[in-house]
This record gives sequence, structure tokens and C-alpha cells, in this order.
Amino acid sequence: MPPKKTKDPTELTKKEIEGLREKLEEMRSELIVTARETIASNQEEIGVTVMGDEVDQSTAEYEQAFEYRLRDREKFLLKKIRKALGRMDEGIYNLCEACDGPIGLPRLQARPVATLCIECKEEQERDEKNYQKRRAYNLDFEF
Repeated sequence: MPPKKTKDPTELTKKEIEGLREKLEEMRSELIVTARETIASNQEEIGVTVMGDEVDQSTAEYEQAFEYRLRDREKFLLKKIRKALGRMDEGIYNLCEACDGPIGLPRLQARPVATLCIECKEEQERDEKNYQKRRAYNLDFEF
């Protein structure tokens, strides 16, 4: 009789993957609803002429620009959600893009769109921080 195969603790079960898929689908639905509400709201505002002084108009323009920046971030998140769902379909959802090691269930539960394991993500953040420091240092001498 062959030895009983034990489950690798880094592998995700079908139930865990389905739970994460549901979470991603829910996130996507909420983002789409918010985007549609924003579009409807903006269409209503376009039909209404902004009355008031320059400060009121400036405030309205600032709020609209802020709203568009939020929508851009949400659009980026939608792309990440689409990518995560695609990675699930390919069977590589739990694999780090940098080292091919497991990302891990706790990290994916906290951030379902994660593509890097915690170690690789920390290294990426250190690299970004060092780059920003070098850039700031170089800018100080460009006067």
C-alpha cells in the first residue's frame, strides 16, 4: 500500500480559493457600483450650471479632481482583481511572481490581489525607499 499523501501546508484548498474568489468578486462588484454612481453623479452635475463665486467653483473643481483621482485608483485595483482571478484560473494564484514561493493564505486573506510573498514585498518596499532617498539626495544638489 502506497504511503498516504499529506497536504502541503503552503497549498490552498479548493474551499480557500473559492472563498478568496468570492471576496475578489465582491470587491469588483462594489467598485463597479461606485464607478457607476460616480458617472451618474457627474452627468447630473454637468447638466447643472455651477452658480456662485470663484471660491465655490474652485471648490467644486477640486472635489471633482479628487473624485477622479479616487476613480483612477479604483480602476487600477480593478485591473489587479482581474489579474488575481486570472491567476486563480491558471492555478498560480498562491505563487509569488518574484521567487515562485508560496504567498500564503494569511497574506492573501488580508490582500487578495497580492502577487508577492511577504519577503519579496518587503524587499521591494526597501528598494523603493532607498530609491526615493537617493533621488531626494540627488535633487538637493541640483540647485
